[in-house]
This record gives sequence, structure tokens and C-alpha cells, in this order.
Amino acid sequence: MPERLNYNLDSGEVKIDAMIRAMAYVIFAGVILFTLQAFVCLMFWGRVTNTIATNSHTMYYSQFYLKYCSIFTSVALAAYYILKTLRFCGFQKQVHKETILDNIILLPFAAMLVWAFIATLKSPNFEKSLYGSGYINEGFFTVLQYATVFLSAYTVRKEIAFSKKTVIYIFIALAGIIEITLLCAEAFALPIRSSVHIGVFNNSNHFGYFLAMSATMTLCALAYSKKVWQSAVASLLLILNVYYLFVSNALGANLAYLGGIAFVICSGFISKKLNWKRLLFALGVSAAVTLVIELSGRTNMWKSYLELLDDVKRILLNASSGGDDLNSAGTSRFGLWRRTIKVIAKTPWFGKGLDLYYANNIYDPTLDVAHNEYLTMASNIGIPGLVLYAITLVWWFARAVRARKFLSAYDLILLCGAFAYLISAAFGNSFTYTYPYFLLFFALSIQPRKSRDSEYQVLQQLNAEYNFAGNTHT
Repeated sequence: MPERLNYNLDSGEVKIDAMIRAMAYVIFAGVILFTLQAFVCLMFWGRVTNTIATNSHTMYYSQFYLKYCSIFTSVALAAYYILKTLRFCGFQKQVHKETILDNIILLPFAAMLVWAFIATLKSPNFEKSLYGSGYINEGFFTVLQYATVFLSAYTVRKEIAFSKKTVIYIFIALAGIIEITLLCAEAFALPIRSSVHIGVFNNSNHFGYFLAMSATMTLCALAYSKKVWQSAVASLLLILNVYYLFVSNALGANLAYLGGIAFVICSGFISKKLNWKRLLFALGVSAAVTLVIELSGRTNMWKSYLELLDDVKRILLNASSGGDDLNSAGTSRFGLWRRTIKVIAKTPWFGKGLDLYYANNIYDPTLDVAHNEYLTMASNIGIPGLVLYAITLVWWFARAVRARKFLSAYDLILLCGAFAYLISAAFGNSFTYTYPYFLLFFALSIQPRKSRDSEYQVLQQLNAEYNFAGNTHT
């Protein structure tokens, strides 16, 4: 029998614990606001300019929302960790080894943030790398906003038990609401059609990356649904997601969805939690919608896959010989990737500076965005920055594999959505538009270093004894 806890807590400790708990809910409110970011795409009041004034440091529309949400959440995070520090200094005064080992996964991310700041200081255009400019508009201030998104989700994942499922439900419902609104706008010729791809998503590719995540998570939710009404709602939302995913004609997003499906199957098999009948039903729904869209001629995705296979064949046969112009391969992405690699080779340690594309890129003024987030990261903050990022991702995945027996359905849904994004990131630059969603799913799905199942049972037993003792005394 575990030893009883001493419940004669200091009143000051009780008060500060209550304040910490309250601040955790404020941070969670910020997480919800981040999750609702995609609503900004529904702009009935007209187009929003996708540029930044030459002498202005104000971010364009899609980042206005992210900026003010980040300010709100940053204040809450600062208050939360100040309270945690006060509690530690006044009452705890000892850090448990397991707590340190659990949170050590944050070190590569923190190191990458420091490295990005050094790269910004070394940038040939410090001001633009600090504030951001142009298409992606991702200066160091935006990187700090990303850090706020990640840390807020990471903080509440343990503090608030229902944080994972709430974010999942809101995100899936959010995608469905947007898709239904777009469907109505198309049917009734509402002005939203002229501006749907401005703002948060900017164009159909970025909207497609968002849909790749939502479609993967909806399919995963359908596979893990346990009630008839849940299956019915998830099926309807999956139809909408797949429809708009294919209509967007974003090949990278469709490849991400296929990779997401593979991850759903593999993760379900490894964790031994998947209902194969529901999975087959979900795959059948997705395949039926895909077939109907393709046969109706609304999309040319099958042709795009054939062109992709032809481009891959060209690259494999001619990459070494140089006998063919490969710059047009992959809708010209292969050429962009090769040119970006040349820029990385010129500045391998600290990169050329954040957000220095187009005329701002002194190493190749004609270079468009790389259309690959990993190459973009290496060219912006150097190869070490990309390596630190990769270490965190591998560590995150290794922890998930290690905790496979204890993963909940919510963990698996979050992991699948994050994995789909990582695939889409190989084909486009969607930092400003969909990256915050990946950070939410990534942070919420980080598993502890080892299972706490036995500790949880002990705490439950102690709580039961305490409640029993309290009822007896009364």
C-alpha cells in the first residue's frame, strides 16, 4: 500500500496552484484561437492585399490574426511560468529527474531558435530578416510567434486533460464549416469565391496543405469512431474534405494525403488499436469520392500523377548525364530545389537570412521561393538549424513509437495530421498559412519519455483514499 500523502498543504501553495491552473486555461484559450485561424479565409468583404508596404513593419492580413493571438498567449505564458518559478522557489525547491528528462526534447528546438536569431544578426538585410517581407513574410518575429504556438500547446497538453480532443474536434469541425461555406458560396455565387485563396491560405496550394491535414485527421477519426452518429458526421466531413482536396488540384497536398493514409494504417497496426472494418469503410468513402470527381472531369489529378512519374523517370535517367533540361520537372520545383541548394552551399552555416527571396536574395535575385520547407529552412538559417529541427522530429517520432501501447486515439489522430503536414512541406512553403496547425498537433502529440501508467494508478488510489477519508470525517 503506497504511503499516504500529507494533505496539510500551505495555504500559499494552494493559492499559487490555483493561479497556475487558471493561467493554464488562459493559455488554452490562446490555443483555441490559434486553431480558429483558418476562419480568416472566409472574407466576404473583399480581397486582402498580399503585400507589405515598403516602409511598414505591419504584417499582412493572415498574420495580423496570428500576431495578436501570439501577443495574448505570450502574456499568459509569461505569467504561467513566473508562477511556476515562484512555486518552485517557495515550496518545491527540487526538480525531479523525470521532469527534466521529459522536457529535454525541447532543447533542440530552443537551440534552433537561438541559431535563427544569430542567422538574423548575420543577415545581409537585417531589418527584413527581423520583420519579414514579401511572399512568405517570415522574419524572426514570425518565428517567435511560431515558438509561442508550439509552447502554448506543449504547456496545456498535461495541464488540461481534454486539450487534445478539443483541438481535434475544433479543427475537424472548422474544416467542415469552411468547406460547407465554400460549397454554398459556389452554389449561390457569393463574393467569397473571388477571395477564398487570399489571406490565410494565399493560394490553392496552401489551402490544399490545410486540407491534407484535415482529410487525414478526419479519415483517422472515422476509423477510430465508436458510435453511429460519430461515424455519420465523420463520413460527411470526409466527403467534403476529399472533394475540396482534389478540386484544389494541389499535387503535393494529394501526395501528403496518401502518405497520411499510409501512416494511419501503420500507426494503427503498430499500436493495435485500429478497427479494420471502419478503416476499410473510410478508405472506401475516400476512394468513391475520388473516383466520382475524376470521372466528372472536375480535376485532372490522375494526369498529374502520370506527369509526376514521367518527371521522376527523367530525373533518374538524366540527372547524372545532364542530357535533359530538368528544371521543368515537378511543375518546375526540381529546378527551384537545385538552385536553392546552390544558395545553401554558399551560406551553409547561418544561411542567407530569413525571408530574403525575390529581389531581396543577393545570392540569386531571380530565385522564387524554394517550394520545400526543409530547403527553405536550410537556406534561411543554415544547415545546423535544419539539423536541429530534424533531431526534434526524429526524437518526437521515437517517443511515439516507444509509447505505442499507451497511445490514445487522440494521440494517433494528432500524429497522423502532423505526419501529413511533414509530407506536404516537401512540396511547398506554407509556413505562414498552415504551419501553426502542425505546431499544435506536433506539440500536443509529444509523448513522455516513458509510460506513467503505473504512477497514474497510484495517484488515483491516493485520491480515492483521500476522498473517502474526507467523507468519513464529515
